[in-house]
Order: sequence, then C-alpha cells, then structure tokens
Amino acid sequence: MQRITYKIDEVAQALGLGKTTIHKLLREGELQKIKLGRSTLISADSVEALLQRYAVQAGAPRCR
Repeated sequence: MQRITYKIDEVAQALGLGKTTIHKLLREGELQKIKLGRSTLISADSVEALLQRYAVQAGAPRCR
C-alpha cells in the first residue's frame, strides 16, 4: 500500500530540510496541510508536486 500522507518531520528528513522550512512552505501554500485532530499531515501528492515544480525550475535555462 502506498502512503498518502506524511508527518512534518518525515517530509523534512526526506527532503533534507528543516521543520521550519516545511512550516514556511505550508504557510506559503507550496505544500498542502491536512489537520486531523492534533496532527498535521502533508499529502504525498503535495510533496510530489513540490518536487516536480522545483525539478522544472532547476532544469530551466537561466537568463543573464
């Protein structure tokens, strides 16, 4: 079975980012937050979409 959500610390560790950065991405709408009781979860689709956006940006030619 494929995971559909992750905890904040799991996403931070998987992406090599700090929890503060993950919270910032959540505030800015870059990641989708799901509140379930006291837990804050991040959808796997949201993480995948974030990676896809940055992969496209990283591969784009830079203007000087």
